[in-house]
Amino acid sequence: MCALSSPSQRLDRFLLNESRMKTPFLPFFSVLFLICGLIYLSWSTPGNSDGKSFAVSNNSQESAAGQDSQPFMKTENPESYSLEYGWRDFDGKSHRITFDLSKAQLQQAESEFGYYPEDLRKYLDDHLEVSRGRMVQDLRKFTQEMIDKSKYSEYISIVEATSKSFDLKLSAPSGLHKKVKGEFEKIRSKLAKEQAKLLKKIEKIQEEEKMRFLESKGIRKFSGKLGVDYSLCVKNNQARVRHILEIMRDENKDLSLRHFLGLLLSFIQEIRYYVPPFSEKGKIIMEFWVPPRVLVENFGDCDSNGVTFAALWKNFKKYPLLLIRIPKHFLVGLAIPPISEQYLVLKGLRYTLCEVSVPEKLPPGMIGRYSQICLQNGQFVYDLIR
Repeated sequence: MCALSSPSQRLDRFLLNESRMKTPFLPFFSVLFLICGLIYLSWSTPGNSDGKSFAVSNNSQESAAGQDSQPFMKTENPESYSLEYGWRDFDGKSHRITFDLSKAQLQQAESEFGYYPEDLRKYLDDHLEVSRGRMVQDLRKFTQEMIDKSKYSEYISIVEATSKSFDLKLSAPSGLHKKVKGEFEKIRSKLAKEQAKLLKKIEKIQEEEKMRFLESKGIRKFSGKLGVDYSLCVKNNQARVRHILEIMRDENKDLSLRHFLGLLLSFIQEIRYYVPPFSEKGKIIMEFWVPPRVLVENFGDCDSNGVTFAALWKNFKKYPLLLIRIPKHFLVGLAIPPISEQYLVLKGLRYTLCEVSVPEKLPPGMIGRYSQICLQNGQFVYDLIR
């Protein structure tokens, strides 16, 4: 069951603007207006031949903004990254936090997730070699038992037996050749059927081994498709980001549960939006970055940011948490007392919904229209983390 408020007007305005852009003459006038504006700037901006006056103007505006002039700073040290974030909460109050993330933690987090296709191939080839060797042994035993049961066993034998293959030999006197050959062909036919059965078994085993390998790399199957094991990633990285949550909590001891949630969510929403590639330097990462990578780069998309948010939050409260996947999007639900009319009810618990990556900041308990529609229509799946 999903209880949601009325649709957001923000998305209505976006759709209206998008439909207007389809007017055939608008692109021409837009380009003309842009060119005229650039010409005007080139005439009206003094000393603009090298762009210095324009840059000075921007710097002046940034200085006036105070502590928000540099919302993110990163310093690389021999063994760690020193990171400084600045952001505003939903009440407009400015915050800053400084923390370190060790390169060893980042490397370990990234080594746990994703895989190189050549590693998967080698893993499967090694297991296939073992399975085929076992199959040959089983088939040889099966064939020998059939030969032993035959009344013409003295004329049929296994030859050229190796760890990878074997063959059958027929040798019978001319008077018995026809009868022995009939028995010989029956054995070969049964052998072929047994081999086909074992090959199907090997195929199944190979698929199981493939999934075992992928699951060890943080990837599992959802509705027949491969995807990130978000729950495992939260559990693996919770301890790695604990010190960040503790710093944030120590600097905001007087905040209520609701206001601290808003502080943490506004921090995550401030991370710049970027969809990681499907593969990176030959490694399959499924368009996902682990939390330490998100924080070091100050970049992430909805699922990368959502897992980062969840890993941080689990160090603050042990309440059940939902990682909610809707088509092309991702949000988080927290089992805390509802703070708005937008919440999700699952198994008797109300989950406050949090948008972790949106064009405009939305406080806890408010979600975008697209998320509302998907939840109302039941177009979602979730992972429960207790």
